[in-house]
Amino acid sequence: MIVTCKNENIKSVFDYIGEDYGKCLYIYIDLKKYGIDDENFNVWIQYNENNEICAIISEYYGGIQIYSKKQDFIHEEIIEFITDKDPNVLFAVKPIIDSIKGSLPQYEQETGIVGELIKLEYPPNKDAYSAPMEELEEIVSIIAEDEDIGKPYGFDSLYEQYCERKKDNFGRNYVLRDDKNNEIICHAGTYAELPELAVIGGVITSIPYRGKGFSKETLSSLCDELLSENKRVFSFYYVPAATRMHIGVGFKQIEEWSKLAKM
Repeated sequence: MIVTCKNENIKSVFDYIGEDYGKCLYIYIDLKKYGIDDENFNVWIQYNENNEICAIISEYYGGIQIYSKKQDFIHEEIIEFITDKDPNVLFAVKPIIDSIKGSLPQYEQETGIVGELIKLEYPPNKDAYSAPMEELEEIVSIIAEDEDIGKPYGFDSLYEQYCERKKDNFGRNYVLRDDKNNEIICHAGTYAELPELAVIGGVITSIPYRGKGFSKETLSSLCDELLSENKRVFSFYYVPAATRMHIGVGFKQIEEWSKLAKM
């Protein structure tokens, strides 16, 4: 049975997740940040025949994330729920996505990794710094040009998102500048933060400066600051180069992570 999460259910959801939030980061973060009163964020709970929680489902701006601690969710109900909601994209650990993708032929699967920083293994760059609000336009200009990270969203949408995160203290932006012309050559940021954790995002180096280790140095500088605040640090990465960079900085794989995007 899938039911809408109400305020009186929130504690039981967090109890169910426990400290396993590396496998359901955005369910955990968004529920902590927004509760269930935001019109763009919704949460449902699936109960088994013993009235025990077996899955949590969230929806945010047309994307659905599924979490099941023991992966004992009720398959048919989940498929019916997804079919009814018709989301643009679905997220979950790979075993969950693998088990439902056959019933959702209109979606294409992409798999990556969700990792956690265990110990900082690469020296930070002392010249990398946390950029103020007035530097976001320059940062977003670089990100918006990247085919994988920013171009699908466009400059205006990305700039609005980055500004909102900055104003809400929900994200920060570390940058490294070229000594000669003072332009930003590398960026590493957080897409979401809570007092206890942060999720890395937007790690990118300008094309002329790639292959020189700047991404790893800048990411390490950001992570060094986050660790000093006693945060657990997580990141999603999908391509071999990003995997190598994260491993070099000190990230370890928690789980394979998959998304289903509508074709």
